[in-house]
Amino acid sequence: MVEEAFLVAMKMMSRTVRGAAAVVFAAAAAMSAGAAEIVVVAHETGYTTSLAKHIHRWLGDQGVKSELTTPAGMEEAMKDSKLVFLLGFADPTGDELSKIMSAREKGTRFVVFHSASPQLAKMMGVKPLGYTEAAYPGRWSRMNFTGEFLEGCPKSVLQTSTVLQRAEPIPGKSRVLATWSDRTGRSTGDAAWIASAAGYWMTHVLLADGDEELKAQFLGAIVGSVAPRLWNAKAFRAKRVAEERALREYASRQKRRPGEIRAVWDHSGCGLHPGDWKKTICVLRDYGITDVFVNVAGAGFAHYQSDVLPRSKTFRDEGDQLKACIEAANGTGIRVHAWVICFNATRATESRLEAFEKRGWRLRTKDGKLSEYLDPSNADVRKYLLDAIDEIQEKYAVDGIHLDFVRWYERSVKPADAADTISRFVATARLHVRRPTWFTVAVLGKYPACVASVGQDWDGWVDSKIVDYVVPMDYTEDMEKYESFLAQHARRKGNAQRTIVGIGVTANESRLSPREVIDQIVLSRRYGMAGVALFDLDTSLEKRFLPILALGLFK
Repeated sequence: MVEEAFLVAMKMMSRTVRGAAAVVFAAAAAMSAGAAEIVVVAHETGYTTSLAKHIHRWLGDQGVKSELTTPAGMEEAMKDSKLVFLLGFADPTGDELSKIMSAREKGTRFVVFHSASPQLAKMMGVKPLGYTEAAYPGRWSRMNFTGEFLEGCPKSVLQTSTVLQRAEPIPGKSRVLATWSDRTGRSTGDAAWIASAAGYWMTHVLLADGDEELKAQFLGAIVGSVAPRLWNAKAFRAKRVAEERALREYASRQKRRPGEIRAVWDHSGCGLHPGDWKKTICVLRDYGITDVFVNVAGAGFAHYQSDVLPRSKTFRDEGDQLKACIEAANGTGIRVHAWVICFNATRATESRLEAFEKRGWRLRTKDGKLSEYLDPSNADVRKYLLDAIDEIQEKYAVDGIHLDFVRWYERSVKPADAADTISRFVATARLHVRRPTWFTVAVLGKYPACVASVGQDWDGWVDSKIVDYVVPMDYTEDMEKYESFLAQHARRKGNAQRTIVGIGVTANESRLSPREVIDQIVLSRRYGMAGVALFDLDTSLEKRFLPILALGLFK
């Protein structure tokens, strides 16, 4: 009887949503007079806050206003709430649970992410099964949605998760809304989402690793199931069709520029389709990409067969990524650049970080704390990185060496000659990069501020011709600020032709729409830049951006 009542309630939600088809994204008007009806709570700063901001942004993309808050402010924020997203509540305190339970008693529904709390699970009608790590690469790569009780829900959403707080529904109280499948499409049998009368439970978190449009749509559907006047599927579809038509017309009016560098950064180092670089290269070729910076090396890892750098788990599980990328690109005209992270030990294991510390390589912050950054003034650190650059060229026919994090940690104590130290390293690296291999360096866009903050005098590198191209990361959503960056890059004769502008399509600092990306590319051309580099090669870039750019700019 309880299960039957639950299913009836869910079906009634759908009928209510369908009945509200005339409402077109009325969130802003509905919420302007009172407290937030949709609340996003981040339990702590850092990673959890970034996840919460993604939720907040995706809801905004759907025309749904939400309030971002912390546990300290959630009681006030939840006073009139209809739906609350909880991020980072793996083990909430008694006081936090009391506030959550009180809101639930008043009718608030919740969306709970990656929690191990038995109290929250009981409230949500879910049975926890414990923490689990992926037994093989790509085990949890797609969420496949089932049932018809959530109007407007996509059929599937891509996401690669490596850990879960596994859970299952309790008969009569909840049911599976989505299950996980691996990268081959095989179902793992693990629940991704569980729905109940209390709301929704996810066994992981929503990552900004691609399929962002569908994630935003899914969140809209969740809101619509709770508050139909804030979001409904029919209005969403009509608005999306109109926007897409206008965007395609605008994109089709753009013109291709022969000889332009059109690059992408591949942050994962595994391409769009791990295990299938050929498929990734075909996508890039078909959409007019000329260069790929593939993230295969750093002080703390190597996705290739290195005898200098520590071989990564990706190398052990997935194979030699640099070799696979080069072989796939052979004959396509796409240039492959080995992206090397220098004075930052990102992706290093704890044991490797400890080894760096024992050697005296790690920088300390101004308050004495150890960082993951390495000391550019240490001759052994510099030799270590230069040896890696030599090794890559000896073993692989790369078209370019692309250096990143060639800078001091901004929070570290720096010597008086900090900028000279970095410039000398870049000049020495130039001697190690053998022609005709390109030598490019990713840099901070805010020049000359970056000279004092991190020792990056990259304007001087261009003037002295020790780099082929600089790639300033001009990540911003503000077009005036973006143009000010371009004006700086082009202020000296010839500098623009040695500059590939980095555009933050899906960067933490900027999340652009396809139209905004078009406008930034067009503006970069006006200033005579050599080309653009798009961050980052993910599912969103593949599905949402590249097809639009290829309508005019890139093909």
